[in-house]
Amino acid sequence: MERTVLCIAGALFGRPFLLEAKRLGWRVFLMTEEKYLHEAWPRDQIDEIFAVPDLYDEKVVRNVVTYLARTTRFDRIVGLGEFDIEVAAALREHTRIGGMGETTARYFRDKLAMRMKARDEGIRVPEFVRILYHPDVAEFMERVEPPWVLKPRMGASSARVRKVYHPNEVWECLEQLGDRQSFYLLEQYIPGDVYHVDSIVWQYKPVFAVVSRYGMPMLDLNTSGGIFTTRMVRRNSEEERELKKMNAQIIKAFGLKQGVTHIEYIRSNADGRFYFLEAGARVGGARIPDVIWHATGICLWHEWARLELRDDDNYAPPKPERNYAGGIFTLARQEWPDMSAYTDPEICWVQRKKHYAGLIVKSPDPHRVEELLAQYYPRFVQDFMAHVPPDHTKL
Repeated sequence: MERTVLCIAGALFGRPFLLEAKRLGWRVFLMTEEKYLHEAWPRDQIDEIFAVPDLYDEKVVRNVVTYLARTTRFDRIVGLGEFDIEVAAALREHTRIGGMGETTARYFRDKLAMRMKARDEGIRVPEFVRILYHPDVAEFMERVEPPWVLKPRMGASSARVRKVYHPNEVWECLEQLGDRQSFYLLEQYIPGDVYHVDSIVWQYKPVFAVVSRYGMPMLDLNTSGGIFTTRMVRRNSEEERELKKMNAQIIKAFGLKQGVTHIEYIRSNADGRFYFLEAGARVGGARIPDVIWHATGICLWHEWARLELRDDDNYAPPKPERNYAGGIFTLARQEWPDMSAYTDPEICWVQRKKHYAGLIVKSPDPHRVEELLAQYYPRFVQDFMAHVPPDHTKL
């Protein structure tokens, strides 16, 4: 009997997963929001696409899916994006369809839950306090030097994150949040380099992992402007070995049996040690999977589909190629940026999107990747960069 996977995507995201699911012989259903219904989905590879007004209206989504399930047997439910993880987990719990449930999903969505779990497992995290009992918040601000970071527990990346410098500023923010303040946490701000480890997980262990370093932390990028860059670190370096070890600890502690992860860490300028920041049970955004694919030949989206839709209990990732890669991307002033001046032979991909400029380079030498990104950064600033200042009045 032909099997059916229900994919959930709150934006135009996860195209390679949809294509691989179809290639593997599955019927592919897609649920998105009405405002994304007319995006460029690969409709020839999707058996049915439907939309709801709001993916996070739990009652409506549950009713729609269970109504469809009267005539369509859903064998798998997969959330493709950051916000879709919890939607898919709730649906699996309600329908009792196998896969990651709400308890495990919470560790990959709720920043407070993931920090508390990591700390309980002896993994270093920045000092933090939940916004619940105000005397605890006051004690935290007396004990931990500013600046601090006020961030939503369920937000994606650095969205709606605010750096604060004085207790009065914190109390003003909490007053503004009102009854929503318990959905936030206050955290020590640690200056340093931010890394990400992107993994394929099988039987609670990473069977493939790539360690990379951002050029500028996303928090700083979103608050002060700049250009997004990422590059792989040298294999078997001290930083790669340490981060792979910590990454395996996180995955085991959070109880992820299979899937893909994008987990971020920071190396403190003050003590040189790594601290866990955030974990996502999903493929990373910002063209990170493309950078990894050009370096290793492994498509994380395809492997995720293979894991979720496998026929048996056997899985092994393909053997990776041994190149290094890095990417540089920015919002551009021009509608269609002219990238013709960038001609180095290491360039393997060029962005073709309105108001965006970007490219990926690859080389067997990580120093060459680093050198090219360092050269391109000031050129991108002059040639393309546009920055929309954030609105710090909104939380």
